[in-house]
Amino acid sequence: MELLVASIGADAQPSLGVTGTVGTGSTTLNGGVSAGATTITVASASGFTTGQVVQIDVNGSGPTTTAECRKITVSGTTFTLDQPLTYAHLTAAAVVGVVAPYTHTISQTNTLPSLTVEKNLGSFQSLQFAGCRVNKFDLKVPVGNNPADITADLMGQSVAILTSPTTVSITNEVPFVFAEATLTAFSNARYDAQNISISVDNGLKETYTYSGNHGPSFITPVTVHTSGTFDVVWSSLNDATYGDFTRMQNGTLGSLVFTLVHPSSAGTVTVTLPQIVLNKFANDVKMEDVIMSTISFEASRPLTGSSQFTVQATVINNVYLNY
Repeated sequence: MELLVASIGADAQPSLGVTGTVGTGSTTLNGGVSAGATTITVASASGFTTGQVVQIDVNGSGPTTTAECRKITVSGTTFTLDQPLTYAHLTAAAVVGVVAPYTHTISQTNTLPSLTVEKNLGSFQSLQFAGCRVNKFDLKVPVGNNPADITADLMGQSVAILTSPTTVSITNEVPFVFAEATLTAFSNARYDAQNISISVDNGLKETYTYSGNHGPSFITPVTVHTSGTFDVVWSSLNDATYGDFTRMQNGTLGSLVFTLVHPSSAGTVTVTLPQIVLNKFANDVKMEDVIMSTISFEASRPLTGSSQFTVQATVINNVYLNY
């Protein structure tokens, strides 16, 4: 499905947590709250003010955090939240005042969020695709005068024609560019690398039933396949740092971390693959040019250790709400 996306609305949240920089005010929940709650009761409102952002702390373990941030309206020891909670939180969970920057930790799960995607046709009519899930997601960061680029391939359940399209909203942000990228592979900073591509395939399967609908009744993620390529300036076949051919030949496992950093705003996007293996190594040899190597890799999920995921992303910016 190829769409010109005018707006995307989330019907469910992905697995992520949001934490902020500690500010003013610290207390605990005076009673547990359920996902979807719009108010919380705290043990003490001392140090908190209306309009402040608070972080409701972690209720979980492992790579997925359930911390989340909300802007509050204070009335005694009751805080009204500007958006419903995504997760449930136990009594006595920490509630602290926080400020920017905020850290978003996005981890893989067995389910995917459902999205509503709208294709606006000149603000006259629009096509609204409901029940969409992301099948494939690609990140490409070429060198040169190019921004970092993402592509999402979606599957939808149904489509409707809207005679009153949703108003188009555009957020102007400075794009990340190649000069703001760093790549660490097998614990080595690779300053010789360029043109990285990372692809996440959720392996969506469409299931049709006798439900009276033309579209699929279920769109189910059945696998997570993460792979990619990057180019390097060739210098050695077997060097401890740059000997990628030997590393591929031996089937050596290692991590890959790719980070984009805005030097002005301090915003960052980091993609972490805790366990990859190199599966292809190809040299591009040209007269009167440096020798380049193209390296393909496959990611897998470690069975031991603290990084129990195939791929994880961390975003640091001034947005306090969950994506």
